[in-house]
Amino acid sequence: MNNAVEFDKAKPSDSLNSEETSISAIIANGVAVVDKLVLGQPYAIYSPDDARELGIDAAYDAANSVVLSHQIDEFYRGCSIGTKLYLMVVAKAITPTQIFTDGGLLYARKLVAFAQGEITQLAIAYTGDWTEQAPETTTDGLSSEIRACFASAQEFALWAFETERPLHILLEGRNYGGNAGAAVDLKDLVTGADIPLEADKLSVIIAQDYDYAEGLAFASGKKYASVGLALGILAGINVNQNIGEVATLNLTNATKGKFVTGGLSSHVTVEAAEASLVTLDEKGYIFPRKYTGISGYRFNNDHVCAPQIVDSEGVMNESSIAYSRTMDHAVRKLRGAFTPSINSVQPVNEVGKLPVGVVKSFNQKGDDVFDNLAAKGFISAGKTFTDPNSDLLTGEKALLVDFTLQPTGTINKIKGTISLKTSL
Repeated sequence: MNNAVEFDKAKPSDSLNSEETSISAIIANGVAVVDKLVLGQPYAIYSPDDARELGIDAAYDAANSVVLSHQIDEFYRGCSIGTKLYLMVVAKAITPTQIFTDGGLLYARKLVAFAQGEITQLAIAYTGDWTEQAPETTTDGLSSEIRACFASAQEFALWAFETERPLHILLEGRNYGGNAGAAVDLKDLVTGADIPLEADKLSVIIAQDYDYAEGLAFASGKKYASVGLALGILAGINVNQNIGEVATLNLTNATKGKFVTGGLSSHVTVEAAEASLVTLDEKGYIFPRKYTGISGYRFNNDHVCAPQIVDSEGVMNESSIAYSRTMDHAVRKLRGAFTPSINSVQPVNEVGKLPVGVVKSFNQKGDDVFDNLAAKGFISAGKTFTDPNSDLLTGEKALLVDFTLQPTGTINKIKGTISLKTSL
């Protein structure tokens, strides 16, 4: 384990993060390594040493003008060695949009299928195939290819949710343009047809280890963003924790020279960009910041690409990574409780609907899940509502279950729905 990198933070001694919520994935651009690394092939690794076995090391990064080895090292600086990380390396010509819109055959869907639904957070580390004749461009203050994939990334996350494999996506917001006023407002996105896009399963990281980037010999590396570290921190904390938690999540390890100088993916230090940080925070970007009297850098917040919306009944959307991950975890647990009932014999009343006793039984299954999550401190409370009009005789024979979930640290609730069918 000589190549392992340790994260300089103290995890809470009573951390309840489990293997099932730590399993992560990263899709990155790179090149193949003869007899070791095949492009488009999913791998499962458990340490930086496993990446070295695939030929991914500092020399690989330098030879191919990528920061993949660094991203993997930083992932394992944010969580424990032994944490499962699914890895797929794709050709440099493959764009993030292509990763998400491959028709389910080649990239993101292939990786999710390979992992059998285990992945709970997915990062895209993007290093394109740029040349002097075709240099990297920016759109709305970010790398153009990253900016172009927002809608397809959210659509992919919704597909994953609907196919019972929910996950949250982190995008490497590389090549931030440096002008906060001109940067796209991630809390107010629209599609090409000017249709509002609430990408609540998507977050954009523009944080950078400035000194590391400064030492890179290839220019594009100086515009990278620390998506690997953000992914690792998510893998190492509870689903309801904020990745910017000040007490426990110090990004800096001065002894090992990690994140000593915080920067943005414009390759400007945080201190030099101080005047724009409030605007970037309000627009939903994730970057490093300092707090007076506390050493080291922390992420500013756990933003998603959607505004916070609270309706007249106090029901809100998944307006943070913590809310998104908590919702995903609750849905996974609910499905786990209800799935054994698929194709089971259930009594129905004279009009083919569920009797009161059966409805109460199903509600109790869901409420037991929420009681367990509340006991572990992941949520404040939750309630299950099985639809007595679920038709188990004809059509899809679907059991319809609604629920409300009250997160920790808020008086509001999040509503959700799951539907279990006899077949996909």
